[in-house]
Amino acid sequence: MADDAGEWLIYIVGSAKMQSELLAVFIEKETGLPCRIEGGSLMFPNELAPGRRSIIFSDCQNRSAKNIVAGMRGFKLRGNPDVYVIFFNVDSTLKVEEELLKLGIWGMFYEEDLPSALPLGVEAIRKGEIWLSRQVMSSCLVNLRRRNDSNFSPDDEGYSLTFREREVLKMLSEGLGNDGIASRLCVSVHTVRSHLYRVFKKIGVSNRNQAAIWVGRNL
Repeated sequence: MADDAGEWLIYIVGSAKMQSELLAVFIEKETGLPCRIEGGSLMFPNELAPGRRSIIFSDCQNRSAKNIVAGMRGFKLRGNPDVYVIFFNVDSTLKVEEELLKLGIWGMFYEEDLPSALPLGVEAIRKGEIWLSRQVMSSCLVNLRRRNDSNFSPDDEGYSLTFREREVLKMLSEGLGNDGIASRLCVSVHTVRSHLYRVFKKIGVSNRNQAAIWVGRNL
């Protein structure tokens, strides 16, 4: 069992009971983290266990882009920083990645992805990394940069970033977690966290996804 297993709880949310049960058994075995099944037609659990870091696998099979985005937007109103949402069985033709990144999604698996990839998404999140392919992430950031959305107005202090802060932001936008950034810069994870804390305040964002979007538009 993972050393930090007691800190985490994975929710498998979906109407396909047998699929959810099989996924729960598989993910528990591969990650060492406990899983809880939430059935029904809702996209998210009604309640989350207090004091636990929650990873929510939400089944999006047969859901439209509008339905998925609306569900995520409504859920994020709860604003819990220790909740990590992963959508699976997503129709890859929907092209919802960019909008979901804005709303704080941490991972996405498509209908054609193998179940064996799901535990890898869990491990990425435990390292503070977003689970999206480099190609998808790059495409989203390029689109955001080209659009130069006039609705986005970062804090003026964002343009006074130091060279090191810009380095950290660019690595974050590439999908590196705190451990990866620390290793590349030969500094401690604590130092990386301090950089990110200051940077987030400067550019007016509250999480890594928003910071990655800021990078795509401004750096």
